[in-house]
Amino acid sequence: MRRTIIHTVDLRYTHQELLTVFTTAVKEDVDKGGRYDARSNAINIWSHPWTPAAPRQTSAIMGTFHCAWGPENRIYQVETDLGFSLSDLMRELGTLEKKALTCLKHGAEPDGLATPYVPKRFDL
Repeated sequence: MRRTIIHTVDLRYTHQELLTVFTTAVKEDVDKGGRYDARSNAINIWSHPWTPAAPRQTSAIMGTFHCAWGPENRIYQVETDLGFSLSDLMRELGTLEKKALTCLKHGAEPDGLATPYVPKRFDL
């Protein structure tokens, strides 16, 4: 049984931004050497990819981003697993945003410094 802490958040994106974040998570699936497991409305973050050298049994879920689609297009909940903090997950979100959007929107830099958000063409 997973032991988690639920954090309510309101991290809003455009539909295209959230779709791009999900598309990136799917491309970097934990089964394919990445660290994400994207579902229809959630992205699980794993501690490391599942590979022959590091099988699933040695990887841990760090937490989950729960999303709402439609008019909201937002992450409304961050679930942190035992041993991981909201700060850990916000750094993971920053990593995912930088891969997907090429900048930070809501996530944090690993060093704690923010990169200013510059709207992309799909924000217009």
